[in-house]
Amino acid sequence: MNDSLTAATPALSVTRVLDAPRSLVWKAWTDPAHVSRWWGPHGCTVSVDEADRRPGGRFRREMRTPDGALVVVTGTFEEVVPEQRLVSVGVLERPGTPPLNTRMTVTFEDRGGKTELTIVQTCADFTADYIANANIGWAQAFEKLEAHLASEQGRAG
Repeated sequence: MNDSLTAATPALSVTRVLDAPRSLVWKAWTDPAHVSRWWGPHGCTVSVDEADRRPGGRFRREMRTPDGALVVVTGTFEEVVPEQRLVSVGVLERPGTPPLNTRMTVTFEDRGGKTELTIVQTCADFTADYIANANIGWAQAFEKLEAHLASEQGRAG
């Protein structure tokens, strides 16, 4: 599916330092009960988050945009190192656009009680416009994730 992805493939790269321990960030990223509360840009909601988070495991995530469009991502995990790294390949389907075959690597680095989260997503068909819009979407998702993490830490404290 993604054999054509190489180092020269267009990539989206986002890094954010989150004020939360790596274990909580990992849980927020991988536990469907958490994912549904923050995933996606403002106004988007996750209706399905099914995943067998182990190498070779399959996943499916469905997200509704504010205008009601359904965005579906399906694929397979290539690498799962708890609290450190997730690598997946998948297909992103959005109404009115061709499916995108992507590879996403997410790393979780401990930074003294905080977590540096880095996402690198590659796709042979990424355009500059797609990457610009995706950067906006990830920035909004990170805002929601930061609020979720603060809420979770408030409950624990």
